[in-house]
Amino acid sequence: MIVSEAELDPKYQALWKKALISAERKNWEYVIDQVLPIVTANVGFLDGRKLLRSAEGEIAGSGKKFSFGLGSFKPSSKKDPAETIAEMEENVFRKDPFNLTANEQLFDLAMKLQFSELASFALETIRGGHPENTKNMHKLAQHYMAIGLPEKASATYNAILKVNPRDMEAMQGEKNSAAQSSIKNQGWGSANFKDAMKDSGEAAKLEMLSRQGMTNEQMEQFLAETIEQYNADQGNIVIVKRMSDLYERLGQLETALMFYDYALTLNAGDVALQRKVEILRDKVQDQKIEEYEREIETDPDAPDIDDKRAQLAEIRRQRASVVISEAKTRVDRNPTDKTLRYELGQAYFSAGMYGEALPELQQAKSNPNMRIKAILMLGRCFERKNMNDLAKTSLLEASKELLVMDATKKEVLYELANVLEKMGDKTASLEALKEIYNADYGYKDVAKRVESSYS
Repeated sequence: MIVSEAELDPKYQALWKKALISAERKNWEYVIDQVLPIVTANVGFLDGRKLLRSAEGEIAGSGKKFSFGLGSFKPSSKKDPAETIAEMEENVFRKDPFNLTANEQLFDLAMKLQFSELASFALETIRGGHPENTKNMHKLAQHYMAIGLPEKASATYNAILKVNPRDMEAMQGEKNSAAQSSIKNQGWGSANFKDAMKDSGEAAKLEMLSRQGMTNEQMEQFLAETIEQYNADQGNIVIVKRMSDLYERLGQLETALMFYDYALTLNAGDVALQRKVEILRDKVQDQKIEEYEREIETDPDAPDIDDKRAQLAEIRRQRASVVISEAKTRVDRNPTDKTLRYELGQAYFSAGMYGEALPELQQAKSNPNMRIKAILMLGRCFERKNMNDLAKTSLLEASKELLVMDATKKEVLYELANVLEKMGDKTASLEALKEIYNADYGYKDVAKRVESSYS
């Protein structure tokens, strides 16, 4: 079903070449004008549709708003699916590339055409424009499983868990897709399953690898055998990934990351593997941060303490840079989503970029679900900038809106007490602490601070 550039009519090939030049120059309007006639005439030219949607997304991200309906466009059920898709490109996607309903319909039309790649593209487009829409991601993951792409399904389930770590369906889906991916990579398809089982020794090893209850000694023995296989065939991605997995299970995360990185060079298009590398790199950085913090706290006068502090600061800077970049990308794709604005503000705050965080958090306040969180973080930003009067105003605002003494209100009152103390208003600071004391004696150092005031 996919149409390549070489299969296009010569006139469309010429347009495509012009479109690629326009894309290099970031002339997105020209890209759309040049690619739109190609994809409307060639439903299978997926590379063109991807570039088209990317150009439309660039323009939409510059200030145009997204919608959730088809507007005045009503697709005809009597038309051929390819004709309907062409009409949608002209009438809907050009103005609103991430339109939720239209992309869902594109998925349905693509499935009618038995064009699974286009169906995947439709759901991935929704994911790009609405990254918090886990319902769509579940549909995408199930679609990937149905068309035999378990690694992509696994990556999608992991993306869901990043949004909602308590999604039980995603947890189970990730396990199932990872198992299917392992079977696929090991070559244990239905056609050769019996042949694979003839090698009982290898079958036993694979079964052992899949079990979570292996002892360290068993894993080390299996690793030694896998290293021998790797030395004999270093380009075998199955062996490389198996070795990476064993190093990870043994807690040798840096070595595991090195081999996962190498596996990615062997198969750069493996989305699940890309996500695995990202997760493991975060774990390695977390491990290093904990190690440096422990060493600095244990021996603050060590001869190399300044180097350790500098390395710790650099790791945090790198981590913050990645988080900010990802958050900015999500906001650029959907600038009206206040939740994404809050996440960007939070990323800036964590990086110590308090001035950059302020406008994002101020926008996030307009979302009722994010309002208190945004106000609390605004108060912290003001306090970090030593604008204590503004911090006090924000925290008082949050406190008044919180009617129940829950964890959030305690946090707000505690921050307020600290700000008031900085401002020299010890009486008001103590009153805020007493509110917490009356509800939760064991909260942080509240009891000590309140009781010491009576001494």
